[in-house]
Amino acid sequence: MKHCFAISLSIAVLLGNFIKLRAATTGPAPVESDSHGSQVCPMCCQGPAGTPGIPGIPGNQGQFGPAGEKGDAGVKGEKGEIGPFGAVGNPGPKGDDGMGLPGKAGPRGPPGLVGAIREAGVKGSKGEPGEASDDTAHWVAFTVTRTSHSDTSTSHETRLPFEQFKTLLPGTVFDLATGTFTCSVPGTYVFTFSVGKYSPSNLYVHLRKNDDQVVSGASTDHSPNEQVSGSAVLVLQRGDSVYLTFNGRAYTGSNRHYTSFSGFLIYSQ
Repeated sequence: MKHCFAISLSIAVLLGNFIKLRAATTGPAPVESDSHGSQVCPMCCQGPAGTPGIPGIPGNQGQFGPAGEKGDAGVKGEKGEIGPFGAVGNPGPKGDDGMGLPGKAGPRGPPGLVGAIREAGVKGSKGEPGEASDDTAHWVAFTVTRTSHSDTSTSHETRLPFEQFKTLLPGTVFDLATGTFTCSVPGTYVFTFSVGKYSPSNLYVHLRKNDDQVVSGASTDHSPNEQVSGSAVLVLQRGDSVYLTFNGRAYTGSNRHYTSFSGFLIYSQ
C-alpha cells in the first residue's frame, strides 16, 4: 500500500514538471476575446513548421555620392643658396718650343748682272713655220687573199702566190704574183697567215724573212676543213722581203677566202 502511494506520487510530480517545462518552451497561450477568458491548449493548436520562402532579389546599386572638394595646393619650397666658388689653380709649366710653319715668300729681288744684260738684249725675230711631216709614209699594212680553188707544191721552197688585196695602205709594197712584201719603212712589224688544207693531203707552210725560215705550221691529218696558221714579230730594214712558201695542196674558195696573209707596222725606227 505504501509502495503504490509512493509510485503514484512520483508520477504526479513528473507530470507536473513536464507541464511546466512545456509551458516554458511554447510561451503563454493567447488570450481569447470572449468574456470567459478561457485559454487554448498549446499542444493542440500548434501546426507543423512551414517551408522557407524564396530569397528576395538583390536591390539596385545606390548612386555615387558627390565628389569631394579639391585639397589646397602645397607650399613651394625656397631656392637654395649658391655655394662658394673653388680656389683658382696654379698655372702649369711652360711647354716645349714648337716647330713653326714657314713664312710667306718675300718679294722678288732685282735682277743680277747676267739678268740685266739679258733684259737689255734685243729680242729676236719670229722664225718661219716649219714643214709638216708626211705621216702617211709610216702607214704600212696589208691583207691579201687567194680566189683560186687550190694550188699544189711538191717543194718547201715554192712561194705561195695571192690574187686579191683586202687592205693595202699607202707606203706598202706587195707583189701578188710572188706573194712577197718588201719593206719600205724600217721598223717593227707583225705578220700572220692562215692557209686552208685540201683534204686528204698533207700541208706545210713557212713564213720567211729574205731566205730565213722564221715560223712554220703543218697539218698531216687527213680530216677535211683543216687550217694551218702562224704569226711572228719581225724587225725589218729597208729592202727586206717577207713571204710564204708551202708544200702540199692549199685550198681556198672564191668567196670564203680560207687562205690569207697579213702584215702591219707597229712603229718605225
